[in-house]
Order: sequence, then structure tokens, then C-alpha cells
Amino acid sequence: MSLTNVSDKQKLLTLYREEPCYTLPNAFWKSEFNTGSTKLEVKRDRSGGNQSLAFWHDERLMSLWFDDPRHSPLTKQQINTLHFALVHSHALPIFDPQRFAEKTAYFRLKYAGTPPVDDPPAGFVFETFDTQKDILTSTFLISACYPNMKISEEVVQGWMKHPVYDHKLWVWVKESRTGRYAALGIAEVDHQVPEASLEWIQVHPAYQRKGLGRAIVGELLRRVSDEVKFTTVSGEMDNPSHPEKLYRQCGFTGSDVWWLLKD
Repeated sequence: MSLTNVSDKQKLLTLYREEPCYTLPNAFWKSEFNTGSTKLEVKRDRSGGNQSLAFWHDERLMSLWFDDPRHSPLTKQQINTLHFALVHSHALPIFDPQRFAEKTAYFRLKYAGTPPVDDPPAGFVFETFDTQKDILTSTFLISACYPNMKISEEVVQGWMKHPVYDHKLWVWVKESRTGRYAALGIAEVDHQVPEASLEWIQVHPAYQRKGLGRAIVGELLRRVSDEVKFTTVSGEMDNPSHPEKLYRQCGFTGSDVWWLLKD
């Protein structure tokens, strides 16, 4: 079926609500739905259960999963001519890993419990992001956490234009004594799902191992608890800061792994 109308998009949304981390490698709102360039293929068994899903945007495969290789919706020709694919680990065996220059694994986790009630560690406070004066400061903190990443003020301002932007979900952790910003958390809310997604959880290297990452995740979960049915997060499996460990300590669960395959 081609995603050329609202009902087709709704079919994918229904699947996503049931199993978000298995259906798509990213938050639902990030999936592009353009008439003529987007296609969804879903195969079902005789009982109506879902056997496989392939979601295309232009010539890029944005999601692929199936419960059995025999149910793969892709032909051998499609597999051999792909240049970009996001593939659930269950579907990975049908690909020749030597074909792709880039092969990156991402965890995908879900939180659907009662949010924690912990306060920030002693000596720190939460503060909502000030869009008038904090944009440049946020670029400094993110750059300190990722020295090889160039984040500009224009990039941060672009995040604020997302349709799921929510001002209250941009949160600092600030050191009380010095007033220095020690960590930043950014989440977004898609009310059509309804889902929250954690996008940036950054702790300045000088303040790591003080419980600030766990504190800011908990604060974001509290701030969205009345608006969403679940919260999702993803990240690189091989990230040296081991973000998956943090999210599991905060109560996120799941075993879904997605692979980015790219020429």
C-alpha cells in the first residue's frame, strides 16, 4: 500500500502505537509522508498478524522488519541495489554486510512506567531553558560533550521549529553555588501518538558521574507523564559513554536493535 492518504499513514501509526521500538527506528514524527515518494508494504498472516514491514521514502529504506526471513517483503534485486537502509536486527541476515561502508547499530528503548520522584543531586537545581539567552550556551555544552560535532546557534534554533517542540522540555541542570550549567536535556512530544522522545541528554565532562544524567531523564519523564502513553529513546550501541546503561537504570526497557546500512 502506498502512503498517499491519511488512512495509510494511520495504518503505520496503529502499528507504531502497539510496538514503537519494533515498528520504526525513530520517533514516529520523524517519518516523512510525501505523496508519490513514500511507500508502506505490510504483509499479514492468515490470522491477521503482522509478518513484515517495509517503509520507503524516495529510494531509501527507512524501516524493515519481519518475523521470519521467508516473509521478507524485499526481492533479491531490491536488496542488492539498496544504498541506504534502516534495518531491524531480525532482518539483518538477508544483507551482505560487506556491501556497505557504514554499518552502525542503534538501541531503541521504551519507558511506560510511573515517573520517578527524585530531586536533583545536592548542590544542583533544574532550570527551564531560556530561548532568549541560552542558545549559545547550549552549543558550548554539546560541543564539550562531542568535540567532533559542530553545533551552531542556527542548528539549535532549527530544533525549536520542529512540530513537536515543547519549551518546557528543554531543561538545564545548574550548579547552585556557581550558577554553571552542568547538563542539558531536550525532549519532544508528538500528541498524535501520543509519545515523548528523548533527543539530547548531555552532561558536561566536568560534571559527569554525579548522577546528573539520571536526574535530568527523570525530570523529563515527570514533565511529560500526563501527556503521553510512552517515551522512547535511541542511541549508538558503541557510544563510549554507554548511554544505553543510563536509560536502563532510569527504567527504559526493550531489546530492539536497528542497523544503519549505508554505502
